[in-house]
Amino acid sequence: QRPKPMSLGHRAPAQTRVVAILFFAASGAYGTFSRSASPRDQAMKMLNQMTLLEKINMLHGTGQVLPYVGNVPANDRLGIPPLSLNDGPQGFRDEKNPGTTTAFPCALAVAATWDTDAIFAYGSAMGKEFADKGANVQLGPGVCVARVPVNGRNFEYVSGEDPYLGWKLAGPLVQGIQSQKVIANAKHWVNNNQET
Repeated sequence: QRPKPMSLGHRAPAQTRVVAILFFAASGAYGTFSRSASPRDQAMKMLNQMTLLEKINMLHGTGQVLPYVGNVPANDRLGIPPLSLNDGPQGFRDEKNPGTTTAFPCALAVAATWDTDAIFAYGSAMGKEFADKGANVQLGPGVCVARVPVNGRNFEYVSGEDPYLGWKLAGPLVQGIQSQKVIANAKHWVNNNQET
């Protein structure tokens, strides 16, 4: 059964990212947080306990360490796990071990079914592969609306050229990925409409 989406509310951009990461951790993704307070309240409490350097580390990370494209160190003092980020919206990119990643159908092909259960299963399968390979953040799904027909990346966007389709399918896709305890980082909201 798919969980209901949660909202973080309005925050400044840098604070939003920190709160989002803490929100996920406080939601029990790693089983280390209490259920007695809301995830948002726990995240805000944790944010208030962080030093400036700890907040900067959450936003900055340590760069690429194969097979991941980004890493954020753990905060042992507050029990925040490390983040291992990897591309992408079509599956796990593994330049260190080529040929070891599932060739998933493109998001646009799955979206063409208009089937929310299929898109959830698609996200869940990708999330499982990311988790099995040690990544806990998937840099995807791609949700940009295809406004320029010759954009070379339209195939990876679940919205196709229909914002209603994207609205209906982005939620189940994100929920599928996150059902595997992997953070889904939906990307390319705007301004990635042309790569020709």
